[in-house]
Amino acid sequence: MTFKNLMKQEIKVDKKSFLNAVNAQKPMAITAEGEILFGEGEELPAQPYIFVGKPASLTGSALTPPTPLKKILGENYDVKDEGEHVSIYAGRAWQELLAANEPYALYLDTTADGIAEFNDKVLEDLVWYSCEFGLNYREIADHLEKAVEGTVVCVENEKPYSFNGAAYVEDIAKARDEARNFIVRTLKERLKKGTIDPDTLEEEEEEALRYFGLI
Repeated sequence: MTFKNLMKQEIKVDKKSFLNAVNAQKPMAITAEGEILFGEGEELPAQPYIFVGKPASLTGSALTPPTPLKKILGENYDVKDEGEHVSIYAGRAWQELLAANEPYALYLDTTADGIAEFNDKVLEDLVWYSCEFGLNYREIADHLEKAVEGTVVCVENEKPYSFNGAAYVEDIAKARDEARNFIVRTLKERLKKGTIDPDTLEEEEEEALRYFGLI
């Protein structure tokens, strides 16, 4: 997978398209590639986003003052006018990024909670059984991040270290196969080494090995 670290980059968006979208005052989304889409929820395709929502108004109203361009997407975004483009920095907007990507990403990886679930039933079932032998979401995600094509939109800072990511894969069928093969290969190695003893299995462990076709 490709990692797009928003802590270290700005997203370029066509200025005319951006201003038209803001002035329309409709729900919109900005992709990690700087494309603007209109819509929300199921209206949007599953892909990485840096913003999903309704921007503030540049002109304001009788009840609210205008919002400067710099903060038009919210306090944690910085928007700069660069002539034909606007530049968006989202490195401080991780809570907004979580909300924007949660409905669409295969998984979210947060500093506080790690990976809590896969947004795919087949992968969830694989983890359900593999966790009987200590294989968890992070280990399977580590393998997928090396083995399949996709994108992780993240905020990564080494000092102090923090990592948050929203991951997308291009081919979910391949991701399922890669995850299953990784788990089966790992369990076979443990059976061969004797760290898993087929003669002393708990009921749930036996069920898991049957699920993976190992007994």
